[in-house]
Amino acid sequence: MPVSPSPESRGRLINLKTNLKSLRFGGDRPASGTSNQPYIVKDIPSGTSYLREGMPLRSGPDFLLRDGYLAPIKALKDVSRLAQMFIDIKSPRGLFFTLKQNLLSRTNVKTQASYGAGYFGGAVNQGAYLPIGTLLDTGLGWAGIHLNKMGLNPVGSLGGPAGVNRGAKGGAGALNPYSVVVRNDQSLIENRLVDFESKISRDLSGKFGSNTASPLGQAIESITSGIANFNVNPGEKQDTPVLYSYGGGPGSILGIGKTFIFKEQPRYNAIRNYQSLIKTDIYKYQWSGVDSEGESPLLHGDTFRLYSESERKELNRYYPKSFMNYVINSNSAFDDTIIADVVSRIIHKAPDYTTQNKALRTNLGDPGQHITYAADGTGADPNGQKVRNVFNYGIPASEMEALDKITALKIYEGSSPDHTKPINDLVKFRIAVIKNGPSEGKNAQYLHFRAYINGFTDNYAATWNDIQYVGRGNVFKNYSGYTRDIQMGFTVMATSKAELIPMFTKLNFLASSLAPDYNEAGFMRGNMVRMTVGGYLYEVPGVLTTLTYTIPDETTWEIAIDTEGNSDSSVKELPHRIEVSLGFTPVEDFLPSLQTLTYENGVLTSMGKQRFISLAKGLDSNNYEGEEGIEKEV
Repeated sequence: MPVSPSPESRGRLINLKTNLKSLRFGGDRPASGTSNQPYIVKDIPSGTSYLREGMPLRSGPDFLLRDGYLAPIKALKDVSRLAQMFIDIKSPRGLFFTLKQNLLSRTNVKTQASYGAGYFGGAVNQGAYLPIGTLLDTGLGWAGIHLNKMGLNPVGSLGGPAGVNRGAKGGAGALNPYSVVVRNDQSLIENRLVDFESKISRDLSGKFGSNTASPLGQAIESITSGIANFNVNPGEKQDTPVLYSYGGGPGSILGIGKTFIFKEQPRYNAIRNYQSLIKTDIYKYQWSGVDSEGESPLLHGDTFRLYSESERKELNRYYPKSFMNYVINSNSAFDDTIIADVVSRIIHKAPDYTTQNKALRTNLGDPGQHITYAADGTGADPNGQKVRNVFNYGIPASEMEALDKITALKIYEGSSPDHTKPINDLVKFRIAVIKNGPSEGKNAQYLHFRAYINGFTDNYAATWNDIQYVGRGNVFKNYSGYTRDIQMGFTVMATSKAELIPMFTKLNFLASSLAPDYNEAGFMRGNMVRMTVGGYLYEVPGVLTTLTYTIPDETTWEIAIDTEGNSDSSVKELPHRIEVSLGFTPVEDFLPSLQTLTYENGVLTSMGKQRFISLAKGLDSNNYEGEEGIEKEV
């Protein structure tokens, strides 16, 4: 009869008299099971002194090696401990670790270097994992030797300064350096993109570099042929959305499933326009994006329309070597006003950039343009040459042509804005100070500023007075009025010398509009303005209630010297940039009230004159009425 183990032999304490040195490892699992841990067991040293027999040796001096001469001894113990963990069946953490490393490798991105025995025949994308790499790295790390963690052969084709045979592809189960597999001088047969184009253009599918459809055959081929397999153009159609796929990868779930790489299917107003460098009598300039019939193989609907084999042979030399860029004729007729013609998602017709670019259209100017001299050309190169990115600041500001025409525009008088002057901006922004006097009519003094608007707040408020009736606990409300005020900020900036003085004269006049004006009898009167901010406010009358000028700390200043270092009297020492904030209270030219709306059969057909938001670009042009108004929308 076998003798049952005693409680002490199973590692259990019986009472406080138990000899602790006689306890055995084990009994650390349910039902008195054992985990076989710790993997390395040593006797407890005897004696009481610090250096008693059996105590571990102290390390040697930390010279060159951490822990001195004990470093390799400790490394061997770590190798022993890890090796036992990897093969321990009772506590399979080592086996699970190995499995997880291979699953992580399979869910990694597959590259053209993912082939061979070191990748389990391409089944794991980052390389196969075996404990041998970890064990060798642990045992040799103390000497500064680092091996590959992945791959059946952790020694072959190492990268890094200490690499072994870094210029060769992995062999005998080693990893493949990507820079060796994908080279700048590789042949067309080895080029993956060429293989993609070849298959897609001929409605073919298959594995890149593979001659078999069998998964087992492809794995064997991966080991023997030295080519990573990708499933190219599945579906064998040019309009198939999938370019290629492969097993595992980021698109899989724990390595189960495939990752799909999709073809470019543009859904936006964008196009690659590669112009041919060859022009003959037969072929005009050839482009990619639109064919001779006006259709786009790249952007026509959600599918691809590609050329026939004969067309490709004829025009082969004209287009870039890419399966997405096929040659097309740029001279096809196109009318974007005809719905039938608007089928391609090519970028829409745009203004002529040479004459309608922002710098010219909005009178902004370009600091990088040709040299800016006086308007009469004085100071220009005697040979008539223009020098780019050079400004002659020696010319007096009064004679120099300004860069930003709006900032340099002087105050002028009129009953409406003068469109013969350079006032066009991305957003209309002007303040007209209305002239006082019964004979002035609509005359005003116009100040135009560049629409560098920093903030805009339009505040509406209704006043309701409380009314309390005797015998009632609740409070009633009695409407008694309405108010509106606008707070806004904008920046004025002189980008050239000729703009500085006109800019400050306008700021000075604007500040004076908050001071009183006096009639011939000497009586004081205020000044009203008409404000225009885009289509939100258009020539809206009102009064300025506050005005603040702030000079930012970061602005540059004009120092008013010429090229000889002498004083330049055409300008003064002034900041180039001013931050302006103002308060504006509109005085509407209509009776402020609830807007009148007209309906026909429940459909809105017209809107009243209560236009707190102008929606206008002229006195007779708005989006409330007329051809561009609510009637047109209906």
